[in-house]
Amino acid sequence: MKNKWDTIYLLLRLFMGLIFIWASWDKLLDPVAFARVVHNYQIIPSSMVNLVAIILPWIELTCGLLLVLGLLTKGSVFIIDSLLFIFILALGFNLYRGLDISCGCFTLSHEADNTMLHTLLRDVALLIPGLWLLLYNPKTDLNFIKTLLYSKRCINAGKFFSNSQ
Repeated sequence: MKNKWDTIYLLLRLFMGLIFIWASWDKLLDPVAFARVVHNYQIIPSSMVNLVAIILPWIELTCGLLLVLGLLTKGSVFIIDSLLFIFILALGFNLYRGLDISCGCFTLSHEADNTMLHTLLRDVALLIPGLWLLLYNPKTDLNFIKTLLYSKRCINAGKFFSNSQ
């Protein structure tokens, strides 16, 4: 990498991607428990709880994977930032109402020792690099797949196979 800001961009992109892959894991493995967590927030109608519990982890996983792979990064970061903003609003609303529920962010265990205030502050802290990723335009191409496919070795291998026929 020629530019230190591009290196920071890459590291933050990988960090955010891995965070959201990790965050999706327990939810994907136990959608019923995650549906209970979503219901405990008492924000969305009961008829929508299962839909949110099924779709949200897949969105987190997909956006996380896209960030790690360097594909559709601006769209993925926009969705992740939007989710973080919604999470911050939901946590703040329930904190205001005096509810202290398990957030269901990284684990569905009720023994998680994070308070809602701690979780709210963590989401705000995650939103800061997320916004920077959204606004920064890297000077170099940081797409792993494109770099792999169009590297000199792959181009030479493609020429070799096309000439051997």
